[in-house]
Amino acid sequence: MPVYDRTSIPESVGRGSLDPELAAWLPTGPTLGADVSIAQGRRDHAVLGKGPWPPIGAVDTLVLPGPHGSLTVRRHTPTHPTSDPIGALIYIHGGGFTYGILDEFESAMRVIAERAGIATYVVDYQLAPEAKYPVQIEEIEYFVRWLFDHAAEQGVDPAKIALGGDSAGGNMTCVVALKLRDEGGPQLALQVPLFPEAAFPGDTLAGSENRSGLYLETNGIYEMVRNYLKNTDDGRDPYITPMNAPSHADLPPTILVTNGFDPLRDVGHAYARKLAAAGNDLTYVHNPDLTHGFPQFTRYSKACHQATEELADLIHTRIG
Repeated sequence: MPVYDRTSIPESVGRGSLDPELAAWLPTGPTLGADVSIAQGRRDHAVLGKGPWPPIGAVDTLVLPGPHGSLTVRRHTPTHPTSDPIGALIYIHGGGFTYGILDEFESAMRVIAERAGIATYVVDYQLAPEAKYPVQIEEIEYFVRWLFDHAAEQGVDPAKIALGGDSAGGNMTCVVALKLRDEGGPQLALQVPLFPEAAFPGDTLAGSENRSGLYLETNGIYEMVRNYLKNTDDGRDPYITPMNAPSHADLPPTILVTNGFDPLRDVGHAYARKLAAAGNDLTYVHNPDLTHGFPQFTRYSKACHQATEELADLIHTRIG
């Protein structure tokens, strides 16, 4: 996987050759943004949450009195933590704000926790359209602040707390990092937006050439954003579309990942260039042969599994 820093990020990125194992599996798997009901889409995605899962030291559940009712967070503790107190990644799962249960991300979280030697905390935020913006942002920010406040009792090093997520979770990672900066909140050691929806991709080359058949449907994003937003919400607000922030300076060190066969490739790459231009510490990874959602596909593709392990290794260098 090509890896760049803020001084070497290319002006553009594109597609390589689609991983053959992914190409063979994709027609049999679920589709994000499919032209089906939300209920059917959620049922279709259940296959991604089936075991067996990779081994892990321990898994337990926190239930906290969040800002909009009880908030569930799943914690993974590695067999061999690489520090004491441990580093931690708070993870915001993807699914277009509309889909996703914790089990669907279990394999990836176990790989990252074990390989990086850190704890992962996966936030079970409320989904749209049952819950609308900003409920999800408020729940995630609440837990970030909670973990900083309770780091000692969790055995977590407050200097090694990261925030990451994929797709819509990558969007919310960028948003919460911006909010914490703007509010003078706790200092994240790292943000890890994976193929983030930093802006709407409909008029990009990536959104056009990857519009269908590659797990995430470009036109399906319209519906998922509609599920998330109320009619009165301003889609240009930086806390909805983080590309629109008036400044991207003074943000946490960042690992940002894009994929060649992904409608969100170009908006993720553009956000990486914004971070680089603002002088932030940036590690930019581009997987030219993979699709949106690759950490969820580790059991179906050796290349997806390897890319997830390589991501864990990069995280380890920062908070392990």
